[in-house]
Amino acid sequence: MILKNITFLPGVTPIKDRIEDRLKDWRKDTIDNIKKLNLKTSKSKGQNFLIRYRVVSQIVENANVTKEDHILEIGGGLGILTEALAITGAKITVIEKEKKLADFLENKFKNKDNVEIINEDVLNVKWPEKVKIVANLPYSISTPIIEKIMHNNVGEAYIMIQREVALRCLAEPGNENYSRLSLLCKTHAKISRLMDISPESFVPKPKVNSTVIKIIKRKLDLKNEHEDIELLIRNLFILKRRILRSVIRGYLKRKNVSKGIWDDCPYSEERINELSIFKID
Repeated sequence: MILKNITFLPGVTPIKDRIEDRLKDWRKDTIDNIKKLNLKTSKSKGQNFLIRYRVVSQIVENANVTKEDHILEIGGGLGILTEALAITGAKITVIEKEKKLADFLENKFKNKDNVEIINEDVLNVKWPEKVKIVANLPYSISTPIIEKIMHNNVGEAYIMIQREVALRCLAEPGNENYSRLSLLCKTHAKISRLMDISPESFVPKPKVNSTVIKIIKRKLDLKNEHEDIELLIRNLFILKRRILRSVIRGYLKRKNVSKGIWDDCPYSEERINELSIFKID
């Protein structure tokens, strides 16, 4: 249930906002800037701008941002989150694909030595090393961004995403939301849900609710390349309601596999959507 604009989960305590930011009419400021930039917000790009500074301050507090951190923000938008992050004194790198928004952010933070704006596609550009991600992700590309988080040298990430995607990230085996993304997340990280955000916290209002999740990466010693592992997982989840034996048999049907392979294959009679990463290990 979402109350007013935010549902705070256990352990989430609101912080004291800076008065000038708390009292600012962020909704009006956002609408005015959209008009000035002649910006046509795109649903296909998932462009929904945060207008609740209370939400922003909660995200920054939960990320425990300090001046020693290097923060990567994905999709800076009009800079409400960037502004809150910059106050901490941390080094902030913002990747913003939209040229008008990147130029706007460059001008807005031109006197902030700790803020860098990169006008690139976040999926194509190389990310800085050893960063903490704090971001309101563009919903249209949230899944590939999450996949890139799992494959890069990121320690922690605090990201706002569409609630349905968050449920897939958090889903346990056997749950209706359990998917390839669920298994990918559980392989590489520990995921927890921090808070839910209603559409009223954005301009324009999305037709979906949003959720902030916390990602703490695991240290993995993989025997195979992650591309190979995920190719297998992708193939498995195409037929996720079938048993492991039949799916693997189809996957390897062109290989010369010994007849006794299933004697050593654990959990071969379980359905794909009931397997956890620990069983697959």
